[in-house]
Amino acid sequence: MKSSLLAILGGASSALAAVRGFNYASQGQDYNGFASQFKTAASLAGASDFTSARLYTMIQEGTTNTPIDAIQAAIDTNTTLLLGLWASVDQSTFDNEITALKSAIQQYGSSFADLVVGISVGSEDLYRISPTGIAAGSGVGQSPDTLVNYIGQVRDTIKGTSLGTKPVGHVDTWNVFVNDTNSKVISNCDFLGLDEYPYYQTTDTNSIDNSSFLFFQAYDRVSAVAQGKPIWVTESGWPTTGPTSNLAVASVDDAETFWQGVACALENRGINFWWYILADEGASPSFGVSSNGKPLYNLACNSTAGYTSTSSASSSTATASKNGTATASHGSGSGSGSATLSTVTASGAAGAGPSGAVPAGATGSSGAGAGGATATQNGGATGTNGATHSTFTGAATKAQGSMAGLAIGALFAALVL
Repeated sequence: MKSSLLAILGGASSALAAVRGFNYASQGQDYNGFASQFKTAASLAGASDFTSARLYTMIQEGTTNTPIDAIQAAIDTNTTLLLGLWASVDQSTFDNEITALKSAIQQYGSSFADLVVGISVGSEDLYRISPTGIAAGSGVGQSPDTLVNYIGQVRDTIKGTSLGTKPVGHVDTWNVFVNDTNSKVISNCDFLGLDEYPYYQTTDTNSIDNSSFLFFQAYDRVSAVAQGKPIWVTESGWPTTGPTSNLAVASVDDAETFWQGVACALENRGINFWWYILADEGASPSFGVSSNGKPLYNLACNSTAGYTSTSSASSSTATASKNGTATASHGSGSGSGSATLSTVTASGAAGAGPSGAVPAGATGSSGAGAGGATATQNGGATGTNGATHSTFTGAATKAQGSMAGLAIGALFAALVL
């Protein structure tokens, strides 16, 4: 079986070293704001070593190409960084991102470089030009060819500098990563950043009891096409308040259950992840894990916490009907029968893009800030091993955080042994 499935679903006896942190928007932020949040995250009760920050742009708000204040705040608080360059822009605007990156290297030197975990070129750009993203009116995206070009420009920029050995990748939703037309982007990445929200999988059985299964199901589909590249979870979460999304209920209890099932599983398996989000007051739905510096629920993980498969990997079968429903079952391992896993139809949520992540000077990209988007795509999208699905539907709303195009669908096809 694919090693990724074993790594994700097989469990782990002890926690492995991994980068853990939160996403941080650029809007309305300055040095003091970043530093305060980084300190809060690092000392949040129960959240062990959440000392990393994912950024979406290199540019400080209100400037053309000045490096973002988060860098100095990270240096002063010893916070590691997953850098981001906003890529859903034309070349002249992307040049400002490159200029800010160059300036940061020159200005901060090794004290900056030592904190950089990786560099993401773009965030959900491919999603926004997908049929689902277009139908949702999710804003300006970017073509695979341009993304590959921009990735090359970033590699050229950091070559021979203190950032020269840092991995360069791209962040997007699972459904665009598994689309063959985007494989050239994967080929040019050192890592894939995955944004994944079962809460928005409105045509699946997306109750909290099935949420961890849906999450890791999508993770494994990306792993199958990742060309051996590591997958970092760059966004996930569950809201504490907000509307019910199909069977998904926004509540403190369910947010804690999702944290224990997904965040703790990622932690115990040594996978880098950046949760959405540290604080989210005023948003609906609200994904924040804390308020006034205090956790809203238990964030502590033990060595066995997290989702694990309920059946062995000894055998598997999958079938798909013409209407797109796929059923998969695993042998029980003991020979006593097979345990049928959930039957699901393909789904996807519209890209909910808050305005909070649009960088300064990113002309034309603010349209991705639309909340409450609803999208429907009809057509036959081919799944693995002949399984097909026919519909992507969903609705998503988020505010004040990240450009989360939540096109998170699910088709459980054959698991390759």
